[in-house]
Amino acid sequence: MKNNLKLAILSSVIFSSAGLAGSVAMAQNYVLRLSHTGAPTHHYQTITEAFAAEIAEKTDGAVEVQVFPSDQLGNQLESVEGTMIGTLELTLASDTVLSNWVPDMGALNLPFLFNDMNEYLEVVEGPVGDNLSAQLEQQGAIILGWWGNGMRHVTNNVRPINVPADLDRLKIRVPEGKVFVDTFNALGAGATVMSFSELYSALQLGVVDGQENPPAHIITQNFNEVQKYVSRTGHIHMGSPLIINADLFHSMPEDIQTILMETGREFDHKHIDMIAALEERQWKEIADRGMEINDVDKAPFREAVQPVYDNASATISAEILDQLVK
Repeated sequence: MKNNLKLAILSSVIFSSAGLAGSVAMAQNYVLRLSHTGAPTHHYQTITEAFAAEIAEKTDGAVEVQVFPSDQLGNQLESVEGTMIGTLELTLASDTVLSNWVPDMGALNLPFLFNDMNEYLEVVEGPVGDNLSAQLEQQGAIILGWWGNGMRHVTNNVRPINVPADLDRLKIRVPEGKVFVDTFNALGAGATVMSFSELYSALQLGVVDGQENPPAHIITQNFNEVQKYVSRTGHIHMGSPLIINADLFHSMPEDIQTILMETGREFDHKHIDMIAALEERQWKEIADRGMEINDVDKAPFREAVQPVYDNASATISAEILDQLVK
């Protein structure tokens, strides 16, 4: 079974002659498809294209990364599963989706855990990230980089969210992930799990009252057309790990493995810096598009979501929770 899987994974590999001595060991040329959920105008596309260009340069063209935006190769659940079983090579995933296979990944989405994206990188580039990476490899995928997404904020079409009570009985779309559902239920909202590709029409038709995402998604998905209010809650950070099929990765020459891993990690900070610079302009554009923006006092929100932390031990290991506290 494993041999058949490896053959299926390597069906996209084109054999060529070996490179010159001292250069990257290229007995094969690799074509790697990379799936992500962002629109072609989203920073996911910008960062993945930059990654593809750098990989091509560092491997002298032996590795070609082809980028497919907007869930063209399947939604995130399908793309992650495809990467794990080997029908897809690369996915820019989310730690929330990965928590369906590695429940400890959900720890990274605990509400109000991080104040900013730099704190997130401090955690995932340390022992916590090493622990989570090892667990994910057991599921068939390797993390090449811990890329970002931004802090998440609430939009809706009913009223500004200033205190937790303002969320009472609002239907808020959330992504797959127990922490998201528990967080918004604790805040009094009706958490509604829904695919991102279905979200715009659901907002337009009033199936849900609101959603929560970083400003890049508000702009690239034109949520301003179907939402009036955006409240900067910064309640959760969702990371975007770049994952590769484990069998494929281990079948590659060591020098290509090193290039993929080192470049993926270099892009951790490149992506975070890119997002921070973009968001300064994005908030202005959101206001220019007519959405009403308000900031919140996070203290009452933190108090309201304490039950999420109390219940986290049911799905998240004590080891991970202890490492996060440290």
